[in-house]
Amino acid sequence: MTDNPAPSRGPKPRRSGLRGRVLAAVSAAAVMLTGLVPASPAQAAPDPYPFPLPNFSHPDSPHSPLFHDRGDTLIPLLVVYATFNDLTTNVTENDIRDRYFPIFQFGTVADYFISHDLGILVPAVESFGTADNGVVVVDLGASGPGIAQDATQRRRRMMDLADPFVDFARYDTDKDGSVEDTELAVATIFTSGPANENCGQTLGVAAGAKLDGKTIAFRTADSATGTNEITIAHELMHQLYDLYDHYGYGVGSWDIAGPTCDGPDLWFEPNLFTKLHLGGQKPAVITRDGYHTPSDLSIATTYLIYDYERGTDDYFLVETRNPRPGTYDEDVPDSGVVIFRVDERNVRSPQETVRGVELMRPDGTRSPGCIDEDVDGRNDEDPADSMDNDGDGRTDEDVPENPVTCDGGNDTDAWDPTDNRTPQRTMDRPWADGTPAKVAVRAIGRPFFADTANNVYYNQVYFDVRGPGILVDPADAQGNAPRPRLVLGSTTDLTYTVRNTGETTDTFDFTELVSSTWTATTQRLTLAAQQQTTVTIRVTVPTDERVGPHSLFARGRSTTDSDVRTDYQFLADVVRRPLTLHYTGATAVDYSDAAALSAVVRDGITNDPVVGKQVTFTVAGQELTATSGADGVATVSWPADRAPGSYPVQVRAPESGPHEAASTGATLTVEPESVTVAVAGSLIQPAGTGQLTLQATQEADGRPGDLTRLAARVTLTPTLTGTTRTYDTTFDATGRAAVTLGAPADLWRAHIEVRGDYFTGPAADAELVLFDPDGSVQGTGRGDDQNGDRVRLTSSLSYQGNSPRGSLRFDEGPRTFTAGTVRWLVVVGDRAVFEVTGQFGGVAAVLRGTAADAGNPGRDGDAFSVRITATAGGSLLYESGQVELDNGNLNVG
Repeated sequence: MTDNPAPSRGPKPRRSGLRGRVLAAVSAAAVMLTGLVPASPAQAAPDPYPFPLPNFSHPDSPHSPLFHDRGDTLIPLLVVYATFNDLTTNVTENDIRDRYFPIFQFGTVADYFISHDLGILVPAVESFGTADNGVVVVDLGASGPGIAQDATQRRRRMMDLADPFVDFARYDTDKDGSVEDTELAVATIFTSGPANENCGQTLGVAAGAKLDGKTIAFRTADSATGTNEITIAHELMHQLYDLYDHYGYGVGSWDIAGPTCDGPDLWFEPNLFTKLHLGGQKPAVITRDGYHTPSDLSIATTYLIYDYERGTDDYFLVETRNPRPGTYDEDVPDSGVVIFRVDERNVRSPQETVRGVELMRPDGTRSPGCIDEDVDGRNDEDPADSMDNDGDGRTDEDVPENPVTCDGGNDTDAWDPTDNRTPQRTMDRPWADGTPAKVAVRAIGRPFFADTANNVYYNQVYFDVRGPGILVDPADAQGNAPRPRLVLGSTTDLTYTVRNTGETTDTFDFTELVSSTWTATTQRLTLAAQQQTTVTIRVTVPTDERVGPHSLFARGRSTTDSDVRTDYQFLADVVRRPLTLHYTGATAVDYSDAAALSAVVRDGITNDPVVGKQVTFTVAGQELTATSGADGVATVSWPADRAPGSYPVQVRAPESGPHEAASTGATLTVEPESVTVAVAGSLIQPAGTGQLTLQATQEADGRPGDLTRLAARVTLTPTLTGTTRTYDTTFDATGRAAVTLGAPADLWRAHIEVRGDYFTGPAADAELVLFDPDGSVQGTGRGDDQNGDRVRLTSSLSYQGNSPRGSLRFDEGPRTFTAGTVRWLVVVGDRAVFEVTGQFGGVAAVLRGTAADAGNPGRDGDAFSVRITATAGGSLLYESGQVELDNGNLNVG
């Protein structure tokens, strides 16, 4: 048969690691392989499956006389290599040998055969070059006519040229006068010419003279040096086993019977159908419903399911495939469960729509054929014209091709629900003739250990065959085993799908197999045949259980037959109970005061307070620890000795007992401490040497702050002059501050503001008298007050040393103010301010006055004003306003 190149395929997942191979002893004379993994030993199958089980490889009635397992028999292989004298690309005898014969070296033809139990290829005996390496080199002259020659004639010529080095008679083992395919494997290979021949074909050798007295009745597996090794193996399978090409069946790169001419480096294993009939490793025949875990290991178990009533001509083959680099499956196009449907009646059907071996794709579509791409029984009926010529709703899906290409497989061929393009988890397709199969592959997914399987690719499937069964499927939608979190001392509902996979109504108990100190409920359901539903099992974990992973089994078991049960294993993580922390403490505190930091600790499930939990509060780098009481509250006191501002409060409770760790946070604002600042010293002082003494007083809260962090600003605003003065000061530990005043004589208004980050308080105001001891006010003046009434001021005010003295009289109609004491006198140039106490109309009063001296004479220039308030209470008794003298003279100096 002629191999056609397959189209290029999309990206293929790759996984590292090497697949182990079963090896045996090697000798110089021959290579013998013993200890091949045999088919599983026969076991009694449950009713209704027969015992012993049928042999699905049916060696007594093969599909072709050659198509059967040859066991461990050594198969001599003769390789005849033809060079051309006009090509520079000829290779050596050793180059050819190394492509075929190193039997335990990955990537050779012989190693491919032995790795898949397809036979033990050993070098034929020959005397060319390096004797007995199985290779004979012949020269065919010019490449043009050599390659163009009829292939059977070219092979005949090669056999004739090889005859001097090969005793063909020794291979006529049945002594019938002919050397046949069953007696000698023969590969012919020639140097690829300018057309870069890279495929192969298996044909007979043209008739000719007997060689060594024997008729050449074998075919040869023909190829070129540009042909890849898997195509060479494919052609040898034709010669040795009469392998039937399944290109048109769409098997792609899932079987050696698929297209192989796809580049220089390509490997994929035979599928289960080929191995079943030709290899020693047989699939396990499933006779009871249940879970199994196929993997991509070369020695992993593979599976066959069938319906005993229908017979052995129809069955499904199930295995896991994975493109693992460095293995003979490194170029399969997908990862996951691969399922083939077999119809033994049609495994050699020439029709692409009648497929004896067909890949069951997850999406239900059929793999394209070679010439019938849409597999509708018509060839090339939808040419590339952007039209739906065949009326199937698709355009250009079955175009004529030259040369014809065959499908090499697709990266959505395998059943892998973790791939969102292939979410299907149930293969319940009918038999090839459309009859319901009554067997299925369900719950396709991954076992609980899949991600920790040391680079082995595992699947998990549930086989639903004839007879009773109960499916328990806790997996998620992607087929992954569940991994629930179970909380100490709590109850968790575990819900999963169940299905009666039997053929009659039955009653089942569903539960979880758990540790003896746990509890799990049991739910009993009666289910009709193939009825599916969900169950919910309540699992309670004790408070003192070990934290970490635990193995659980979801179980379904028939109440009428305890042998009908399914256990689905998965892991559950037992975790501590959640803990909540809620900050309930202060969010603001004055500097130097104590902040009560508190938090309530509660169980995260019941919300009950938790007693005895250590709680740590961290503020500004300080850690304070307390233990929660019966109310769940833990409280500490933090001295607010930091600068005012916002401070994060971190609250933590460590993992302990049945509870996990918990944390929360808050913000604590440190606010300035309240303070009162007042003038403590004299407010009447000689100008130039004055000092203002301040005293700070804190709140009486029992937690005084550091008054050395207190500052104040004193602003002096003049009455008689024009320049304001400012002084900044700090306080000592007792709260005392002394401000040295270099201010001139004036009546100053002192405004005192609290400054600094640590304290706050109201501003204070005071009147500061800075006097000139040489100042005086003398004379008498008359005029009209603001009401038009006649008033008179008579004064004689001055200082004796630093003490004011003198007399003052003020007359306003019938009322007279007579000074008793002079409090102070401030003279600045020709202006003066003074304050005296005395009597006004028989009432104790205070008089504050001003005088302005415009020179002599005093009338029409001098002026004065008085304001009289009661000593008791400070009520206003009289106010003159500005009085311009119209008589008299006031002398200010």
